[in-house]
Amino acid sequence: MTRHPYLPRFLLSGGAATLLHWSSMAALVYSGMAAEAATATGATVGLVANYLAQHRFTFCSRLPHRRAFPRYLASALLGWLLNLACFALLHTWLDRGVIAPQLIATASVTFVNYLVAEKVVFNEKQTRGTY
Repeated sequence: MTRHPYLPRFLLSGGAATLLHWSSMAALVYSGMAAEAATATGATVGLVANYLAQHRFTFCSRLPHRRAFPRYLASALLGWLLNLACFALLHTWLDRGVIAPQLIATASVTFVNYLVAEKVVFNEKQTRGTY
């Protein structure tokens, strides 16, 4: 049995959520919305879609949303901060351009996000006995 049985579904869900973010943003920009507002809206749509997909499809969680969603938001913030730190380190301090640092940051943060989702966000053992 694989060590990370949920990883393929995690990547599929995250990819679909990213596609939804980008397509929502594109549609909003095309309709005349300012790019900054469009990406913020698209990111929110992607975040909610990703949460729902991770909750039901990836981890088949039975946790109530009142428990899982705040954990998910905290993990999303952690991922955002890690992405920023990793990118800043590679881009600013090591002077390695933009594309390579972002690819490395994204890959690194994706795996960290997976581990946090599996071990904390959707881990039902941490919630047993609490309401």
